[in-house]
Amino acid sequence: MSDIAMDTPPTKETTTEEATPEETTRPYVTPEGKIWPASVVIQYNEFFVARFTKEKLRSLIVSKCLGEEDGNLIDFWVLTRIDHWDHDQECTMCLTDKFLILLGFNFITEKVGSCQRIPLNMIHTMRIGNLVSRQWSFLPERNYGALQLVWGALTTTRWIDRWNPISKEIPAGTFHHHPCYYSPKPLLNKELFDCDLAIEALQKALFVYAVQPLHENIILNGRFSIVNAFYNQSNLGFCKDRNGMSF
Repeated sequence: MSDIAMDTPPTKETTTEEATPEETTRPYVTPEGKIWPASVVIQYNEFFVARFTKEKLRSLIVSKCLGEEDGNLIDFWVLTRIDHWDHDQECTMCLTDKFLILLGFNFITEKVGSCQRIPLNMIHTMRIGNLVSRQWSFLPERNYGALQLVWGALTTTRWIDRWNPISKEIPAGTFHHHPCYYSPKPLLNKELFDCDLAIEALQKALFVYAVQPLHENIILNGRFSIVNAFYNQSNLGFCKDRNGMSF
């Protein structure tokens, strides 16, 4: 079950709930100015995206997803997107000189499952900080940092969308490194999975729209869901080889 914090552009979040988020004394970013990493080790070869070179992915993205109206592709990354129900999803983030494009790209079939085009001038909030749960949340703690972008007024988001776990109408997104970023073995394309590189590029792109990053905690909205815990622990939002079964 999920609720969602309210964001009034272009100021900080407000909320109508009495329950407040759990506090953390950790700084919002590392001493190097990066998001806090997770303490995990990942077997990268289970993820189909690890079988692609960045050049191959660029070719697929340009041919399948981008048109002349999208502008010039600046860069792209494959990250983890944490949705409004706190489900982890594999997300291909493409940054052009006009749009932020969020793709649900299937790395098994090489097909685009979903596509969100967000004009850069619509993004009014860029938040970098710790992921914190609300009080009385029974979901596993996320002891790491993230990036959050907001491109609309959450106060006007329809109730049916906030409570729909598959809705794509929530004008916000929260992002972290892709699991492959945590591979113990060196990867040729590790930068593809690095959320900090996406943050650097977005800061430059949004500077012309007077959007400055806010360093503050990012509030997670989940309370309790058996499905949620199973979904994230099993990486069901990612294209993986699952002991011979690919989905």
